[in-house]
Amino acid sequence: MFDYYFGNAKHWYSLAATGVKFRDKQFTSRQVAEEAMYKFINKNGLKVEKIYDDKHFKTYICENGIRFYINRI
Repeated sequence: MFDYYFGNAKHWYSLAATGVKFRDKQFTSRQVAEEAMYKFINKNGLKVEKIYDDKHFKTYICENGIRFYINRI
C-alpha cells in the first residue's frame, strides 16, 4: 500500500497520446492508466477502434486517428 506513496512501485506506466492535446502522465499500474485514458475518451466522445498489444506496450487507435499509448517504464 505504501509503495505507491513512496515511489517503490515495481513498475510504472506512462500514458501519452498523439493527434489530440493531452498531457502525458505516469501511473503505478496499467489498470489505473487505462481508467484515466477511458475517462478522457468518454469525456471527449471518442471511440476506440483497434488495440495493439505488444506485451509491455499497448496502442489504442480511435476512429479519427487519435492514438493513445500505455507503456511500461
